[in-house]
Amino acid sequence: MSTTQVRGRGAALLAALTAVAATALTLVGLSPQASADLAATTAAEHDPVIIIPGMTGTTQHMEPMRTKFVAAGWRSDRVETWTDSTSMTGDLTRAGQEIGQKVDSVLARTGARKVVLVTWSASTLAARSYLKNVPGAQDKVSLYFSMAGPHHGTTTASMCQYTYVSCKQFAIGSPWLAALNAGTEVPGSPAVRYTTQRSTCDWNVNPSTSAELAGATNLQTPTCIGHGSFPSDTGVFTQIKNIIIDHENQNPTTTTTPTTTTSGPTTTTVPPTSPCKSVNGQWDAPGPFAVTSASNGRGTTVVRPVAPGTLGCTTHPVVLWNNGARSKLDRYMPLLNHLASHGFIVAAAEGNAGNGAPMLQGLDYLTSENNRAGSPLHGKVDLANVGATGHSFGGGAAIDAGADPRVDAIAPIYPLATTSGSLVRGPALFIAGQNDTIIVPIVVRTPYNQATQVPAIFAEQRGADHYGIPALHGAITSWFRLHLMHDDQARGLYFGPDCAYCTSTFWSVFERNAKAQAVAGP
Repeated sequence: MSTTQVRGRGAALLAALTAVAATALTLVGLSPQASADLAATTAAEHDPVIIIPGMTGTTQHMEPMRTKFVAAGWRSDRVETWTDSTSMTGDLTRAGQEIGQKVDSVLARTGARKVVLVTWSASTLAARSYLKNVPGAQDKVSLYFSMAGPHHGTTTASMCQYTYVSCKQFAIGSPWLAALNAGTEVPGSPAVRYTTQRSTCDWNVNPSTSAELAGATNLQTPTCIGHGSFPSDTGVFTQIKNIIIDHENQNPTTTTTPTTTTSGPTTTTVPPTSPCKSVNGQWDAPGPFAVTSASNGRGTTVVRPVAPGTLGCTTHPVVLWNNGARSKLDRYMPLLNHLASHGFIVAAAEGNAGNGAPMLQGLDYLTSENNRAGSPLHGKVDLANVGATGHSFGGGAAIDAGADPRVDAIAPIYPLATTSGSLVRGPALFIAGQNDTIIVPIVVRTPYNQATQVPAIFAEQRGADHYGIPALHGAITSWFRLHLMHDDQARGLYFGPDCAYCTSTFWSVFERNAKAQAVAGP
């Protein structure tokens, strides 16, 4: 049955669930190094990619993603769209068995050893069933991508569970899901690399965290997109592509065509600039790192590069975060993902405290992880370079955290300060919103005026109300790149007689105290 044949309340759900199968990872553009890696591998044989739509979906729904793979250098005969005999409306265990038959067929046709599974919505569950229940499956898949999968059920299943078997299976609390999730949720890992993608604007998978898997790289989409936008979204595809390229660079396979070399002298070229030192001023654009996030279960969510210690970075500076008084962490994930994509490890306090204690607990946690053998962050955290930021009540908490000797720079956003700016120990960027009626600019001026002991800047964002954070990604990133990564390409924005922000129309006011005016420009 096609989506257009369904009537009533179920039609809206089914149309959206069809789109879910195309949703992908949390969202990072290619770095110059990744672009070079891609160019080097376009002549190589990538593992074949099988792209699978969701419930009632057709292969045509996935064609935009297939087209992007081919445009990115994949051979067209190694990227397929496919669905099972019931279009994911029947028993998902049976659909998983049919996925196994398709995988075997593709391997036989291409001569490859493994495939990449890119799944959407209901097919994410069928593919997991294949990997868990079909003997030998885990030896045949290199990467598994889940776009908006209802792995722990969704409240919207009530609209179609009496119409389709699969819909009943992904209802919250279903016995089928309980069996699928029993034991490990990522069978075959780490040999099979699992990645999930979710969006907080996707009402079909509710709650959105249902799309995550314990033990996987769990990403949010670069922008907040609906369920139906996953297959065609460029940010989603870019995340998937970057993960594949990164995996291939770390795990070359026998299906890759060897590079031909000739004898004779070789030319030495200057290595590219480390992404930790420069992103060529592209502060607003996503950085070079793919990003993952996870709660430590003790009040801190860590948002970090998927592969710390790569792309020229040996260690990664820390940015501490705190939420506004009535806001949850989801509201701020686009900014925190952006910072992590530029090479920072973000320790985000999950609550709404107006002081720095929860932020510093996050720093304590990263300190222990940096020292713990077996941690993915072991030896990868740059504890000598730590920044703090937050919004509103959390901006006040960032000022409080800035009094700790371990914190080197702060950038509070529309802050309500309960701690004097005179206690801050490092450079401070106090950001106000010109039209903010909740924390009016004069309130933000108070800690700025107090911070005479450090280089301090008062920056009033033109036209901004209390929620203008999306436009601040570049400013926050450049401030911390300068002070925590010593990236001098950002220096001219803030310092020197001709500082770019001093005359930028982005700010209605950009004022520097005496110590900031004395800081040398580029």
